[in-house]
Amino acid sequence: LTSIIGTSTSYLEQGEHMDESQKTHLVKTIAEDAQWLLNMVENLLSVTRINNQTASVNTTLEPLEEVVSAALRRFYKRTPGAKVQARIPDELIMLPMDATLIEQVLINLLENAVYHSGSQTPTSLSVDTDNGFAHFHVRDYGSGISPDRLDTLFDGYPSTPNHSSDSHKGMGIGLSICKTIINAHHGQISAKNHPDGAEFIFSLPLGENTYGS
Repeated sequence: LTSIIGTSTSYLEQGEHMDESQKTHLVKTIAEDAQWLLNMVENLLSVTRINNQTASVNTTLEPLEEVVSAALRRFYKRTPGAKVQARIPDELIMLPMDATLIEQVLINLLENAVYHSGSQTPTSLSVDTDNGFAHFHVRDYGSGISPDRLDTLFDGYPSTPNHSSDSHKGMGIGLSICKTIINAHHGQISAKNHPDGAEFIFSLPLGENTYGS
């Protein structure tokens, strides 16, 4: 909010002395900061859906394909131009979940992959099932994660000690919320590097009547 107020004030007070490129830069900064603030509010509202006393959520059986599709639609709307290659099982899979929260996790992980990988290669989103769990994989093809951050990646700290005030700051906070949501679903979330980038994996337990007809 401080950045938005400061930048808009500069535009109003000094705009008549600026050329078009300077004005465009200020407006772009306001838009980016407003988008970041929206993302943060959505994340915080997501956490309020979790029962603080039991650290659990109310779940219903949801079709995996529809939840993934809904998350991708929201992601593309917020991140025009991004590319994701998605692959999910052919069979109808019903998962016990709070669909809104799981969509938020997918969006957070996809946005992190796009903005922090520094790569133009499409992000990969895939789902498979094994040993009573559905495993979601979000893989990017960029610079990977610093090894000294892997153990604390989901603890809620910013990505660097002196993180800049760009529009995609706060990755650590987003990942911390992802962990809270997955834990509330009695699942697990982790991250690792692969030879061409980074991969985030979260697993949700399969319920009864998982496979539909």
